[in-house]
Formats: sequence, structure tokens, C-alpha cells
Amino acid sequence: MQERMKTFDMKHVPQNIPDTILQKMVRVAYHGFNFVTGYHHADPPTSAIGYRLIILESVAGVPGMLGGMFRHFRSLRQLERDHGFIFTLIEEAENERMHLIVCMSFFEAGPVTRFIVQAGQLALTPFLAGLYVVRPQLLHRFVGYLEETAVHTYTNIVEMTSTPGTQLHTAWKDTPAPQAAIDYWQLPADAMWVDCLKRMLADESHHRDVNHAMASMSEAQLFGEDNPFIHEHKADYEAGVRRHTEALLKKTLGDLDLHTIRSKDVLASKEAGVSKDGAWSG
Repeated sequence: MQERMKTFDMKHVPQNIPDTILQKMVRVAYHGFNFVTGYHHADPPTSAIGYRLIILESVAGVPGMLGGMFRHFRSLRQLERDHGFIFTLIEEAENERMHLIVCMSFFEAGPVTRFIVQAGQLALTPFLAGLYVVRPQLLHRFVGYLEETAVHTYTNIVEMTSTPGTQLHTAWKDTPAPQAAIDYWQLPADAMWVDCLKRMLADESHHRDVNHAMASMSEAQLFGEDNPFIHEHKADYEAGVRRHTEALLKKTLGDLDLHTIRSKDVLASKEAGVSKDGAWSG
């Protein structure tokens, strides 16, 4: 987790004009979003964080689903396998949606926030779909730049929450993690809200790296070679199977102990032995 926090200042350097345009668009939107939500890095108020995270995560859940959908339909049209990229994109969308669910269990979204979320989805969906249609790498590059701002924001929020004297530390220093977060990330039962923020930071930094990597792939690599991140899904699946098996065994042993019949009667005595013909006697 700490390693991920150290990467908050990692930025992709635009390699061409489309990259530069997409980066500038994200930077302008970022600073405008700061102004609208009242967010500032020095000592942000909790109200600004609530608006910010709900809107940010609702937007971040769109591109992964779009990318996965486009690749799914392409696989059907071309009668070809996808090489595992769909898994990564759909998992990204699901992960961002879970971020939103965790935030919704912590913050209250008013009518204005809900309107902005709906308007943002309505405006961004055709824009992001257009990027993918023109060139899939453009969508991934845009998401990579978007995730850079998310990592920057989450790092600042975690640092402020951990710094005595700040508004976030005063409000959240003793705040427990929502149950939804504990279940999703398999956190300890006594996990705190700042632990959730750290997990979301780690997720966003991973999405940043994955999308920048995909944006740098050639068409042949993006559609003709295996997904370089497929091993993560295998590891997650195997970990899930282990957790399920351990829980099932624990329950089975508990049920066995509960329903075991115990008796004080001796089941065998010292006189018991084997007869000459080999049969047991007692």
C-alpha cells in the first residue's frame, strides 16, 4: 500500500498531439472540478470529499464497461477470441462501482449530486465511445490521465486524514470502515475509514498503470496477443477458491463437532481380540 502511495507523482509524458490534447482536457476538467466542489489540497473539508468521490467514481466506472463491451462485440463479429482483455476491463468497471457503493455507505448524495452524476454519464458515454471507435488506445490514454488525477486526490486525502490538526483527521480519525468495504477487500473487522481510502488509492494507481500500458500497445498487441494482466485474474480466482474452501471446511468441522454423539460407555474392552479364524471377537 505504501509503495502505491509513493507513485502519486508518476505522470505519463504525452508522446503525440492526441496524447497532449487528452491530457490538457483532463487537467482543465480537474481544476474546474476542484473549484466547483470547493476542494483544495492544503486542508480540504469533508463536504468537498463527499461530492468529489461520488462524482469521480460514478464517472470512472464508465470506460471499463464500454471497453469491455466493444471488445466483446468485436470478438463476436470477428469470430475470434479476445485473449483475456475483457476480464481486465470489466473488473475495472466493477471495482470502480464498488468504490462508489462504499462511498455511498459513507456519504449522502443529494439531488444536485445525483443530477451531476446522471448528466456526467450522459455526456461522457458518447464521448468515450467515440474515442474507442476512432482508436481504442485513445480511450485507454484518457483513462490513464484521469486515473492520474484520482491517484493524486486519494493520496492527498489519505495524508490529510493521517495528519493531526486537519479537518479530515478531526472528522475521520476514529471512523470505522463501512461493512461493504470490509467484505469487499477482506479487511479486518476493526478496519478504519482511512484503510478504505488506502485501498481505493491502490486500486486507482493500478488502473492508471494498466490503462497507460494498454494505450501504448500496438493494434497487433491489443487485439492479437494475450492480455499481460491475465495472471491477476487467475490469482484472484485462486484466492477466492481458497477462502471459500477454508470457510466451508471450518463450517463443516463446526457442524461435525456440534452433531457428534458422545457416550461414556466403553466401545471396546481389553478382552476384545481376534479369534483363531481371524475374525474379531469381543
